[in-house]
Amino acid sequence: MAVNVNTVYQRVLTIANKEQRGYITPQEFNILANQAQMDLFEQYFYDINQFSRIPGNSRQFSDMLHILEEKISALKVNGASLVAANASFSDDFQEDITSWSPVGGSNGSIDHVVPSSSNNYDGGLKILQSANSAVIEAESLTNFSLTAGKKYILSWSLIGMDEPSSYSVYIDDGGTVSRQMVVHEPAIGEFNFNFIADTTGAHNVRIENSDVSNGGKFITIGTISVKEVNDTTLPSDLYRLGSVLYKSPGETYPKVVAEVTANDATLFNFSPLARPTTTNPAYVRSSIDSITIHPSTLETSSTVTCNYIKIPDEVVWGHTTVSSVNSTSGITTKTSLYNSLTSTNFSLHESEEVNLVNRILVLAGITIKDNGLAAAAAQEEIKDIQQEKA
Repeated sequence: MAVNVNTVYQRVLTIANKEQRGYITPQEFNILANQAQMDLFEQYFYDINQFSRIPGNSRQFSDMLHILEEKISALKVNGASLVAANASFSDDFQEDITSWSPVGGSNGSIDHVVPSSSNNYDGGLKILQSANSAVIEAESLTNFSLTAGKKYILSWSLIGMDEPSSYSVYIDDGGTVSRQMVVHEPAIGEFNFNFIADTTGAHNVRIENSDVSNGGKFITIGTISVKEVNDTTLPSDLYRLGSVLYKSPGETYPKVVAEVTANDATLFNFSPLARPTTTNPAYVRSSIDSITIHPSTLETSSTVTCNYIKIPDEVVWGHTTVSSVNSTSGITTKTSLYNSLTSTNFSLHESEEVNLVNRILVLAGITIKDNGLAAAAAQEEIKDIQQEKA
């Protein structure tokens, strides 16, 4: 469970204003909140290194390594595909759905869900079945090129629905269903599947509301994309890379790919015995956002994935400005009211709420040039740290 951004903001304001030390605006708070979150988050990795060198304890809820791993677990991603940064095809439906056409239009309709405060400003493609007898589809009018034998990932998000019995998302290869996923018992969330292109040439995407017996059932797609799985590009939200895994066809479990330096990879390739193989692969961290797998001739149908720690979401205390006029003085006062629809909570574990408040107050004291506030908050922070590491 994440830390609520409004709870932290209200506590920071209350403590900062207790002795008329100044008001922290929403814009200032958002900047300080993100700085505080990253300070605490980065410290986890140094604390793990420290506590791994000292004996732990057998208490279920007080072993420090276990506590730190629990805090980080919310930001762990396992089994992520390595996909190209640029999509072959994508649509977020923010502006319109003019690049989509209904198939079987007499069976229902496709409509644009306009971004607004009521839907957290997420546009969508709504596919409504109303015939009680046949499916309704949305087909992308924009064709995109795929290459036979290459791996791709089709990803989409479902942001709204009236619980149809099922729906399908598939790649269309010139009128032929090339790859398809049928989703039974739909749920809100993000989904994807990998596939290998059968042919080289133009393709498009179709999304089908498959419920043929319940009129009025709909699904709303928030985003959709097709990207090449190049086994090279690391996830864009990666913060710390963990294991890289490789699974060849027919294997039940993946094997860990060993990390080597570029110099070691060159030397290994000179030796027939040490040279990486499909049964003993290796990788080089070639840049901040990519790796190179050795050997380069891995089977097309193999799977390369990675486990990693992602970057915490950017914290936003969203608000709506409301103006009011004093009937006596005529002075207009503007007030910022919390708006949960435009807010993003802290990504950290809920146990960090007090630490976040203290850390933000330290930063706020520096910002508003109040040494007393900074010192008082820093003292509380030091006390907490000493208690944790005693």
